[in-house]
Amino acid sequence: KNLHTLHIRMKQHSKNALYLAERFKEIGLKYNYPGMTTHPQHELMKSMMNEEFGFGGMIAIDMETAERAATLMESMQLKNVGYHAVSLGYFKTLFSNSGKSTSSEVPENVQNEMGMSPGLVRFSVGLDNDIEATFQLIKECLDVL
Repeated sequence: KNLHTLHIRMKQHSKNALYLAERFKEIGLKYNYPGMTTHPQHELMKSMMNEEFGFGGMIAIDMETAERAATLMESMQLKNVGYHAVSLGYFKTLFSNSGKSTSSEVPENVQNEMGMSPGLVRFSVGLDNDIEATFQLIKECLDVL
């Protein structure tokens, strides 16, 4: 992987994230993705992003509790959806619970003020060729919660 293929990877990263956001919306999951026109800051993001490359590959979903988030992430890792990780830069799907990892030093009351749910799961969506298959695996994990 290098700069010569970055444009190809970023397009796939964004395309896959938008696909998952649309599917999450269809099943009624609480999600956050600025590429969706319903996102409150969509127009602002649109003015800053290069339209050809989309809105990036980061999505957040709210599982409401840290326990549900942990169970989901464990299940997704077992089904090879991706990896539970702190760093979210990789070609494979990665996920983490911000409140229990990168933002764990932020006091809980400040996390609440920022709107960071204890069950927030951040995804860096991978370059999967069959993103529908990835969604189906995620849905299987969600269905058992």
